[in-house]
Amino acid sequence: MDNMKVSTRLQAGFGLLTALMLVLAALAFYGLSALDNCLDGIARVNNEETRLANELRASIQDRAIAIRNLGLITDPRDVAEEAERIKKQDQIYADAYQKLTRMFAEEPSTTAKERSLIDQIKQDEAAAMPPLRRAMELALAQNTALATQEILQNARPPQRVWLAHATELAGFEDQLNKDAQKSAAATYSTVRNIVAVIAAIAVLLGIATATLISRSILRQLGGEPRAAQEMAAQIAQGNLTVRVHVAPGDRTSLMASLESMREKLTAIVSGIKTSAESISVAAGEIAQGNQDLSQRTEEQAASLQETAASMEELTSTVRNNTDNARQGSTLAAAASSTAATGGDVVEQVVVTMRDISSSSAKVTEIISVIEGIAFQTNILALNAAVEAARAGEEGRGFAVVAGEVRTLAQRSATAAKEIKDLIEASASHVTSGSQLVENAGKTMSEVVRSVQQVTDIMGEIASASSEQTRGIEQVNVAVTQMDEVTQQNAALVEQATAAAQAMADQAENLRAAVSVFTVAAGGQAVHSVASTAQAKPRPAAAPQKKTVPLAAKSKPAAASAQPLQPAAAQPRSKERELQDAGADSWETF
Repeated sequence: MDNMKVSTRLQAGFGLLTALMLVLAALAFYGLSALDNCLDGIARVNNEETRLANELRASIQDRAIAIRNLGLITDPRDVAEEAERIKKQDQIYADAYQKLTRMFAEEPSTTAKERSLIDQIKQDEAAAMPPLRRAMELALAQNTALATQEILQNARPPQRVWLAHATELAGFEDQLNKDAQKSAAATYSTVRNIVAVIAAIAVLLGIATATLISRSILRQLGGEPRAAQEMAAQIAQGNLTVRVHVAPGDRTSLMASLESMREKLTAIVSGIKTSAESISVAAGEIAQGNQDLSQRTEEQAASLQETAASMEELTSTVRNNTDNARQGSTLAAAASSTAATGGDVVEQVVVTMRDISSSSAKVTEIISVIEGIAFQTNILALNAAVEAARAGEEGRGFAVVAGEVRTLAQRSATAAKEIKDLIEASASHVTSGSQLVENAGKTMSEVVRSVQQVTDIMGEIASASSEQTRGIEQVNVAVTQMDEVTQQNAALVEQATAAAQAMADQAENLRAAVSVFTVAAGGQAVHSVASTAQAKPRPAAAPQKKTVPLAAKSKPAAASAQPLQPAAAQPRSKERELQDAGADSWETF
């Protein structure tokens, strides 16, 4: 029965009771029908037949009495009354006999004795009526003696037989009526007993069925339905500390399932509370870390902006140096051409010496300019080296370039000094030109060679300045890219901060959602321990510096324009992934 549905059990129990009630109703209907038939037979047939039989007997008897009275009375009025009485009895007898005969013919319950008696009465009537009519006629004719004689001798014997048969029929009908009453009483008693027995069986089966169904339902429920309802209401209100008594060994009832559900729900809610607390602590740590990272990123962005401004100034200075070196190279070429021309027109010594003197003055000025440029270049190289030293690993390549620029500046200064010495010697020779005319050709050759050297040195200075310009442009591009990446990092840090704040809000909402549940003290203890373990602060990661290498001198300048690629993100731990799952948008940077 435990495997049957409750509705099936109730339907089976009430169906059995309904079947017994139908059987009981059928038996009652059968008994009532039988009683109705008996009562109908008694009321409609037996009583009527008894009445008609009694009328036959009474009419025969009254007729005989009236005929006898006719033989005794002499008063004409009395005679007329008795004659009328006889006619009336004849009519009563005829009607009763006709009805009784018809009923015997129509009713299937008519017995053979009834048919035999009615036939016998007919025969007795045929035998008794002629003497009775003759006696009545004699009495009406006032022949009393003959009428009395006819009655006593001829009419009385058949009339007695006739009356006896009519009396027997009336008695038999009365007996049949009594038998029918006894049969009805017996039918009533039988039906009553059967109905009582079936009713008792129905009551017993109903009690047994109700007991079995109630026990099976209680066994499946494991207790009263009200207790299950109260427990479900307590759980619905968030009270998980309520406990319900479950019978030992009960593992399948509703109450046992509710208790198991409560225990598992308690464990789940405790775990959710612990996780919510851990998520809240982790979100706080992430938010704090993002704030620190945002601050460091802002500081780095400010430093990069200052570096970019310094690089712009350095680029402008180097570009001016390159232009000056290019002009000096042009002037050196012109001086070389002038010296060659002077060698060819040595005959015009005086004019040539004047030109040389003038050129020497100009060269002296140019050399002064070159010395100033070399000095400024040296100062810029020193500043660049200092800035590269401040930049650390990221400025190592820039320091190398600055060192090369400084070397070139020193070489330029040395060359300028040599040129200056040569010009001073040339001026001395011009002063004593007349004495040194014979050496003019040799001197001019030396001057041509020196000017050629100056031209070469100026070309080297121009080439070095161009290389320096390209290097600084590469550094400027790298710094610009670093500034862009830093700005992107700052934006990502802001997004990460917003995501961490959103995750913290969601964790707080989760804690508020599960706070409606009340769990046992054990669950709270686990929650507290887990919260303490998760609340330990993490050490902040030290900021890492990135090194941006400059392109080699042998590579074209376009190679340095490649965008800087951010370092690959380290794989996040499973805990970090769980913490990131609460944010709507999260990017790895």
